[in-house]
Amino acid sequence: VALTFDDGPDPKSTMAIARILEEHGVPAAFFVVGDRVKAHPEIVRALHEAGHLVCNHTQTHSVSFHFSLWGRARRELRACNRAIASLIGKEPTLFRSPQGIKNPALGDVLGELDMTAVGWDVRGLDSMSDDAAAIERRIVPRARPGGVIMLHDGTGLGGRDDRRATLEALPRIIDGLRARGFRFVRLDELLEVDPYRAPSEASSRPSATPLATV
Repeated sequence: VALTFDDGPDPKSTMAIARILEEHGVPAAFFVVGDRVKAHPEIVRALHEAGHLVCNHTQTHSVSFHFSLWGRARRELRACNRAIASLIGKEPTLFRSPQGIKNPALGDVLGELDMTAVGWDVRGLDSMSDDAAAIERRIVPRARPGGVIMLHDGTGLGGRDDRRATLEALPRIIDGLRARGFRFVRLDELLEVDPYRAPSEASSRPSATPLATV
């Protein structure tokens, strides 16, 4: 299984989560918001240096993103990739849409930029919960081999401003899944994909159709 975290980097919780992962020897993928990358570059660098993946979660994480078409989607993904590449020297190929919502225009842009949308198999609903035991129960019994697990390191953005329940649940989730016989691998290993490429290799590619300029 692969652990993933959304909505960071967040100075209140991301590095605390990273320390738990280090203590347990678990790699993870962090789907980061470009505006927060710019605000907290030192956290992004630390995640990358620790061996975690840094992936695209749009530039703004705005609800209006779901109602936008090609131009907005392209700007959001490219801007987040540029923010990440400015810190780690390469841009991600893996993307997760806020709330996991996708539309045909987003699909076109992902194809144009040669990026892969990543969902999840189980989630803790921890962005809205203050109950660590409930977060654990939503994940440990429901995980399956080859699955992607989604939690949150970021606060706000439509959810709670407190990740203490996530921090409390995470060691239990790791221990509980290992007790079930699961092994943790990084998301790119699980999906058998290259998670990075040289900056702007695809994000500067010309649009393939007139519609893509909307």
